Amino acid sequence: MDFSSIDAEQSLIITASRRQSRYLRDEYAAQQIAQGRDVWPSLKIMPWNAFINYCWELAQESGLDTPIRLSANQGRHLWQQMVAKSDVVEPLLNRKQTQNLSFDAWRVCQQWQIENLEAMPGDQDQESFAEWFSTFTKDLQSHGWIEAHQQANYLAKTLTSFIEQLPNTIITYGFQQPTPQQTALIGQLKTSKNVLDWALETSTEQGHVELCSLPDPSQELIAAVRWAKQKLLENSNQAIAIVVPELEQKKPYIERLIYREFYAGDLAEGKELTQPLHDFSIDESLLNQPLVAVVADWLALSHQSLSKKQLQHLLLSPYLYKEQELHWQATQFELVIRKSTKAYYSIEELLKLSRHHQVKLPWLTFIDEWRKENTETLSAKQDFKSHIAVVLSLLAEVHWTGYHSISSREYQVQQTFIEAIKSAQSLQKVLAGKITFAKAISLLKEHLEQQTFHQQQPKAPLQIMGMLEAIGITFDAVWLVGATDQVLPQKATPNPFISKAIHRKFDLPGSSHNREVEYAHSLIQSLLANPELVISFAEYDGEQEQIMSPLLKTLLPNHSVHKQTLESQLPTTLNEWPTSDALEYYRDDKGLTVGEHYAVKGGTGLLRMQAASPFDAYLRYRLELQAFEEDGLGVSFMDRGNLFHKAMQIIWTRLETQSALLELSGNALEGLVKQTTQFVLGEAAKHIFLLQNTAFMDVEAKRLEALVIESLELDKKREPFTVIGTEVPREVELAGLKFRIIIDRIDKLSDGRLLIIDYKTGQPTLMSLLRDPIGEPQLLLYAISEQAAVQDSDSGNSNELKEVAGIVFMQAHLKACKYIGITSENDMLDGVKALHDIKANPYSDDFADAIKEWKQILEDIAESFKHGHADITEYSGDFSDHLAISRWSERGESLEALINGGKDHE
Repeated sequence: MDFSSIDAEQSLIITASRRQSRYLRDEYAAQQIAQGRDVWPSLKIMPWNAFINYCWELAQESGLDTPIRLSANQGRHLWQQMVAKSDVVEPLLNRKQTQNLSFDAWRVCQQWQIENLEAMPGDQDQESFAEWFSTFTKDLQSHGWIEAHQQANYLAKTLTSFIEQLPNTIITYGFQQPTPQQTALIGQLKTSKNVLDWALETSTEQGHVELCSLPDPSQELIAAVRWAKQKLLENSNQAIAIVVPELEQKKPYIERLIYREFYAGDLAEGKELTQPLHDFSIDESLLNQPLVAVVADWLALSHQSLSKKQLQHLLLSPYLYKEQELHWQATQFELVIRKSTKAYYSIEELLKLSRHHQVKLPWLTFIDEWRKENTETLSAKQDFKSHIAVVLSLLAEVHWTGYHSISSREYQVQQTFIEAIKSAQSLQKVLAGKITFAKAISLLKEHLEQQTFHQQQPKAPLQIMGMLEAIGITFDAVWLVGATDQVLPQKATPNPFISKAIHRKFDLPGSSHNREVEYAHSLIQSLLANPELVISFAEYDGEQEQIMSPLLKTLLPNHSVHKQTLESQLPTTLNEWPTSDALEYYRDDKGLTVGEHYAVKGGTGLLRMQAASPFDAYLRYRLELQAFEEDGLGVSFMDRGNLFHKAMQIIWTRLETQSALLELSGNALEGLVKQTTQFVLGEAAKHIFLLQNTAFMDVEAKRLEALVIESLELDKKREPFTVIGTEVPREVELAGLKFRIIIDRIDKLSDGRLLIIDYKTGQPTLMSLLRDPIGEPQLLLYAISEQAAVQDSDSGNSNELKEVAGIVFMQAHLKACKYIGITSENDMLDGVKALHDIKANPYSDDFADAIKEWKQILEDIAESFKHGHADITEYSGDFSDHLAISRWSERGESLEALINGGKDHE
């Protein structure tokens, strides 16, 4: 662009986007400085929306009787309220999506000057939109309002009243696909003004262009970030850009990559990141900012119960606590909430819980006291502005900036948030009457959802932008990622509220493949104006194979694609770590030993994990590291297992013998099971809150009843037995470690021998008892415990046999209810083989001798744990909870190489 050819004081430049306006301002300033000027005349450069606002002010100054202008937020709110009242929207699950899509259809109709809607007969979406369109238009006219997207059409019709106040030269820039609305207004300007259309200047000689592919999207983004870093290392004054399709979705991952590649070394040394080298072009949602989100959840507590997720957010966020100790107490309290199955918490329940757990929550006490003092405020209907004043006063009184000094970004968020709350008062214009405080908070949240935030900072040399923002701007070097046939061009996505006929007639956005091809073509041409351009695509996205956009083959016929691979996906800081010559490696596979008579926490899980991966057993049982619990829908698998255990315990405590079971009639058995399950579920409902829902309780009752009956039917088919113990507590000592266990059930057979049963509501396998390492050591430990108990109780005078004759899982699963395990003899249980008949049996064929072997095996495992052994094994990768702190996992080392002695681990 040659700015010297225009008179800056008599010219106005209109751009298609804010970014293009900033780009032209920078270009204009750079040209003035290059000409040796210290001071230069100001040049008006503004994006389209700012130009519309400028013209509106001129129209009002000219004395034109203009309608009352609504802001974009006011218009959107008015539309959403109208749609929400519609009978069509009432049954929908996602009303907000309907409101947003239909309002976007309204915007398109205004920008493409569509007045007559041709709805397809029978299409409810299009017929509803036509009705909403008409109602909204009439509502605006009756109030003398004009919605933001209508204003350009109005200005085009009234331009003659203020056109003389506009500069003589008007320049448009970046309008590759102008809307009819824009074309009409610019056409009116041409009747009286010198209107120029500037385009991005392209060199007659194409810059350096490179096409490449990488194995997957992750490696592609890593390569782009490292390329940008290398460019800035070569010349820190360069302007670099990475263009990313669907940037909003990928932003969090890209930001993590940039931090680890650009700043990891400085952050590791404790240096503060005061001026980042990167910036993202897209704005962020203001409501999603942590400082704002926590206040929104806190305000909700004034008039409604909080969801579990909202409560956890308030407890974990540091912003509502003046002291770090109070925040620490709250995080400990969050662990209590995490384990609860309760879905919602009222303020009264929270106060009771916090007192019970002796936790001080200043924000809870404050809002409770405020509610008691302002009952009239909460119940009375007032105008929206009055409610906003209350919100501002609450924020002034509560401490909501945390116990540390807020950063520059947090300060900007805070100020933007306060201004957004004040600007929400403008909604009063379109609200019908007075509203309650609860409704006001709901409207405020909706308003905040539409507000954006972008951190103000010095211009960064690296810009990460979406495809739309890249048009009409040049850099020293650009990398476009994701250039597949699915992105260039993108698939046509017509708005469902506008008929296909209108889409085709007006050539609307998303209307056809040809329109998307045209847009993709303009993007590529704009990118080719850069001196250096890299275009890449990922060969695979998961299992889906991808190909390069065919448009690139057409526009760049002389360029071939070369495959690029990364030497390492690890952060550059780790790759540049001192070599082994500067480091001393040592084998660290042994921790501290434990003392005698160590009380094991977690039962036989220790033996299972120590047998499979001593390294993970050390982390879990010595360092007591474990993953946070995750919420799930419904009743958890563990809870369901406990419910089944409890029901079976009650039933067998009552029946005691198989003969008592067989004597029950079908109706009597069903009655016993139903009564038992109702009692068990009723008790469980005190802490499993979903069971307090009648419909949910009925479903779980039917499931549990069916499971118990299937299990009892299985027991009917056995040889006679007596249940001599249910949920039997035992303590067993192995290598000085004391294990407290609970045996689900012990049956005495007709010959006096014992059968040990472990209930499993999952699907256990026989190999878990036979393989090395042992997958399910608890049954073996039960056998050891009972054999020892039998030997201790023998007086030597009884001829009755009391040894353990079998250990089995009772698989209580609706797909299959059966016994799985090993016995001393065949035909004791259907489908269960004797130990000596199992081909894969690694133990002695004699059951009593096998129990001795099991004891020795478990003694050795316990001894290994006791002495602090923490070796990595081939099973170490199975315990994903610990991957976050496993050095071998962090370094991307081959587990097999480590096990085979390729490298020692730290």
